[in-house]
Amino acid sequence: MAYFNFGVGGSGGSSLKEADLTAQIDGSTTVFNMPENYQFGTLRVYWNGIRQRTDDTISETSQSTFTTTFTPLSGDVLIVDYVAS
Repeated sequence: MAYFNFGVGGSGGSSLKEADLTAQIDGSTTVFNMPENYQFGTLRVYWNGIRQRTDDTISETSQSTFTTTFTPLSGDVLIVDYVAS
């Protein structure tokens, strides 16, 4: 089993969060809005269960948005893991 530790944990540490962005899929959107700001470098995007590669199929464009090189279609699923900033 793989374990990922995002950030250095002082007394509080960093917690990995998950968000379902499937509701934003409309067959033409390639820019997706996060539910809250996240720390750059912690974003993990899963399109239909397959993790996408940063700087290959996704680009972190701000602390609250990212862009994909693919266009999810109706019926697709888009899940993200991240550490909130």
